Amino acid sequence: MVLTEKLKRLATGIRNLPSLPFVLTPVDTSARWSEFAPGNYESILHFVHAARSLAFPVFSPFRQVPHLPYEVPEEDRVQFDDDQGWFFLNGICTDRNVLRLNGKALADLFGRKVYLMHNPSDGFALDIFECIIGRTMQLVSTLDTSVADILEDALKRYSKVVLIVHSQGGIISTAALYQLRNRLTGSRALLFNKLEVYSFASAATELDLPQVYAEHFYHTGDYVARIGVAANLDKFSGKRFTYRASGHLLNAHYLENFRAGKFLAKDASTSRLWSYLRAANSVEPAITVA
Repeated sequence: MVLTEKLKRLATGIRNLPSLPFVLTPVDTSARWSEFAPGNYESILHFVHAARSLAFPVFSPFRQVPHLPYEVPEEDRVQFDDDQGWFFLNGICTDRNVLRLNGKALADLFGRKVYLMHNPSDGFALDIFECIIGRTMQLVSTLDTSVADILEDALKRYSKVVLIVHSQGGIISTAALYQLRNRLTGSRALLFNKLEVYSFASAATELDLPQVYAEHFYHTGDYVARIGVAANLDKFSGKRFTYRASGHLLNAHYLENFRAGKFLAKDASTSRLWSYLRAANSVEPAITVA
């Protein structure tokens, strides 16, 4: 990346600093699968560990990122057992306990088995910094390539592959998808027709893949979204949906507002992800069109 682009990212990060204190608000312990509620975790120790991971930096530049296996949350309410593969890549401040809570929320909402790919957290401060400059602090990392490998295998196995990403997961998934674009050439490029990408609060600065169906959801007051997708709308292919709110957590903030149908479409289109929610939950209201 050229120096001017790095400086532009840094300037965007600094300009939006007033919204940074609100990434964890509102603190809603009543939201379904809320990360703030200790009772949603497998034990109180898991909640304490998640809180500690959020507060204290644990930067490990040479940490090994496992290729496989990825995890599957307990099948609390799996309704659909068809030829589809659903995957999730987490964002900032997500240890394994929060990852599994995210997975349970997604499995519950969509009635699907969801495979979890873990993007390890370095703590709140370092994760935010990595979002500003891109994931460059992980000096030796196979995460982008691991995600690309998993998705390539899934595209060969399933009739449809759904990838849901949150926050910093948007940066990693973009790099992985660009790798796939370079791999899947000629007739193999048709595999992209089976892929759907849904991002919440993407911290990425672009996703230029018109051959892949994509939807992007973000809060207008979310610092991470404001330095990512919201600051680079012209560089994102796919549909955009917004809601005037703060808060960055996937469960307590984004999935709660998504479930309530609060996101507004940036054009006259409808959300395919919302149709999946309705199919699993018989939800009546539709996402409003702006």
